[in-house]
Amino acid sequence: MGFHKRRISKEGIIRTYNDTGIEGIKRLFSADALIVEMGIDTDKIIDYLTENNEEGLLRIVLELGGEKEMDK
Repeated sequence: MGFHKRRISKEGIIRTYNDTGIEGIKRLFSADALIVEMGIDTDKIIDYLTENNEEGLLRIVLELGGEKEMDK
């Protein structure tokens, strides 16, 4: 059995959310270990994921510099 780690960046979160929404963010954060770029509030993201709070995740994406997509 392997050890799964993932590097999390602002751009990666924005791209993943825009491409696959909340389910993509869940997959992004489902590693054994996360190497997270400074300035990302992972506690808040985990809370929003646990609550299935897509509006909260969208706020995080916008705070990280993403743009609101009209079809979301």
